[in-house]
Amino acid sequence: MDVLQRADGGLDVTIGNGRALVIGENDYPVTTSQTTGTHRVFSGGVDITAEISGGTLGGVIYTRDVLLPSYVTDLDELAYEFATQVNTLHAAGVGGDGGTGRNFFAFVPSSGSAAGAAAAITVDAAVAADTSRIAAAGAGGPVGDNTTARDIAGLRHTRVFGGTTTLVDAWGQLMYRAGRDAQAAKDEQSSRLDIVNQVEQLRDQVSGISLDEEAMQLMRFQRAYEANARFFQAVDRTLDTLMQALAR
Repeated sequence: MDVLQRADGGLDVTIGNGRALVIGENDYPVTTSQTTGTHRVFSGGVDITAEISGGTLGGVIYTRDVLLPSYVTDLDELAYEFATQVNTLHAAGVGGDGGTGRNFFAFVPSSGSAAGAAAAITVDAAVAADTSRIAAAGAGGPVGDNTTARDIAGLRHTRVFGGTTTLVDAWGQLMYRAGRDAQAAKDEQSSRLDIVNQVEQLRDQVSGISLDEEAMQLMRFQRAYEANARFFQAVDRTLDTLMQALAR
């Protein structure tokens, strides 16, 4: 939001990329409307949401439209890769009931992509209802061994993301990025508050009232009043003496 001083003493207020909010005696209302699940800001029927970058509102919009979607995308990719890797190993294993070829997780990513995987992932209903369907044993191994279970547990140290990053590393990077962004926002807020405080101090130095200076002025006027009072007392006594001398 920008505020401009007018020659007649009034103020013009604009928002976004110069969109009029108050011009002279005329005001131009800003409205919001829910579009595609999110609220958008409109000025004169024009969507100015992307133009708002400052202040609390700008921070909220940036978090909603930029930061959170990127976190969700990374989380979806992590969930998708995790579920896919576990299902691949689990399908190759043998359950306690001797069955094989079963998925441990049930999730339906849209169009075979990772989008929505984090919200959709859940334990397969049949496995949740009958734990004997959990394929902990390896194919061809002794009944009841834990080969597949150990392979699944070992996924935490397997570089599954492009052959360079493990699931644990990917989760750590996501948490680090979220924490870094949060700390950066706090640092930026603190920096801006310091600037505001400095500007207010400069303003007070120019136009503010100094209590010490005002106290000194009060003492000065008090001393001047006392001096004037003594002067008039002396004049009064002199006139009184003169009148008495003339009366004789």
